[in-house]
Parts: sequence; structure tokens; C-alpha cells
Amino acid sequence: MAVETLSLAGKTALVTGSGKENGIGSAIARTLARNGASVAIHYASEHSKARAEKVAMDISREFGTKTTVVQGRVESYDSGKRMVEQILDAFSVDHIDILVNNAATSCNVPIMEVTAEQLEYEFGVNVFGMIYITQAVVGVGQMPRGGRIINIGSIASRLLGPPPVYSATKAAQDALTTLWAGELGTSHGITVNTIAPGPVPTEMSKSILEEPDGSPTALHTALFAQTRAGNRLGTVEDIADATLLLVSEKSRWITAQWISVSGGITGTI
Repeated sequence: MAVETLSLAGKTALVTGSGKENGIGSAIARTLARNGASVAIHYASEHSKARAEKVAMDISREFGTKTTVVQGRVESYDSGKRMVEQILDAFSVDHIDILVNNAATSCNVPIMEVTAEQLEYEFGVNVFGMIYITQAVVGVGQMPRGGRIINIGSIASRLLGPPPVYSATKAAQDALTTLWAGELGTSHGITVNTIAPGPVPTEMSKSILEEPDGSPTALHTALFAQTRAGNRLGTVEDIADATLLLVSEKSRWITAQWISVSGGITGTI
């Protein structure tokens, strides 16, 4: 009897916001590629181009899998559509099997100080962007039955802690996961789930977890105290491995779920 695996051989994946070598997105891309998927690395701004290209090159060199690099603003449907068309052409395929909505931004300011521009940008990337990319991948990318959509959320949506606008955008994502799971499951045979990381040290989370002098913030200390699985914060690999489980064929009956990958944090802030 053949040993069952989590192989993604023959699958094509897009991981948004995966162009930084030390981020959650690139770790997910590496893990999908390690298990056989062709992976599109996405970045938004021109100053991230070199880093994204290096992520793709390193993945191809290490795992021998196909990669491509696409640039675009997720908060624009036209940009998302163009990126999907580029991915199909680069891999010579007619569909995308896996979408990981990882691209995100956070304006870590109190609610009374947030500006209209910050609100529009944060909701644009974190909420509207997720909608537009999903529309492009399912529509133009013709995601087939058995397709997988993973939305990278945050335990912030349930803990109701700072930053306030970011937490609100992640709560909106949670609602979309449940709604899409019903709509895309019955009509397209696609599963949709949210993976909600706990505290993971990355460039984006640095201002939330670390004071200017390098000491842990009060939030960092509070979350660390609630971690049950081990005496540490999470790692990007922890999030990537959980993603692998949910995009595999073995997750066919798991959808509309919010799955905390936080080492067991359950309390409120």
C-alpha cells in the first residue's frame, strides 16, 4: 500500500504578500513548493522587487519547483486580474488550484488618530483586496472543484485588542470566509478557511510586539503569558505548516472554519 502524503504535485498556487524572505507569505510559498506546487510570489511595491525575485529564485533552486513573480496592488480588481493572467501564462496552465490571501497592512495608531487615508488603505488591502483577488482567481483563474482558499487572518479579530482598525479588518475577513465557503462550496466545490496566527515576529508585527528600545510591549507580554503549546512565540513555519494541512486533499471536508494557530491563546486582552 502506498504511503499517503500531503503532496501538492501538479497544483498551482498564488500566495499574496509573499515577497519578503522573512515573512509569513514567503514561508507559506516555500512550504507549498517543498510539497510540489508551482508557486507565484507576489509583491506590491517596486522597492520589494529584488526581495521577491530572490524568494522565487531560492525556492526554485532548493526544491526544483516552478515559480514566477508578479507585482500588483491587491486593492484593484484590474491589477488582480492582470496578475492571474500572468500566472496562467508563466506556468502554461488554465487554472489556479490554491489561493492564499496573505497580503496585509497595519496602521498601528489609536482610533482617535487614524486618518481617512489610513482607513481607506488598510481596508483596501486587507478586505477589498482579498475580495478582488478571490474574484480574479476563481473567475479568470478558473479555480476548479477541490480548489482551496486560505485567508490569513489574526487572533486579533477575536481578542479585540490593538491595533483597532487592523483588528476590525480581520473581523471582516472572518465573515467573508464563512460567507464564501457556502457560496463557493455549493457552486464551485471550493473550500474556504481562515488561519489566524497568534504573535509571530515579522517586519509587520515589529511595532506591535517590540518597543523602540527593543523590549517587549505590554501586548507581547500578555500574549506570551497565554501561550500554552510552548515557551515561545510563533514562527512563520508554524503558520506555513498549518496552511499546508488545509490546502491538501485531506482537508476536503473542512471549510468555513476559523483556525487559531497561536500555541493555544484563547483569552481576551
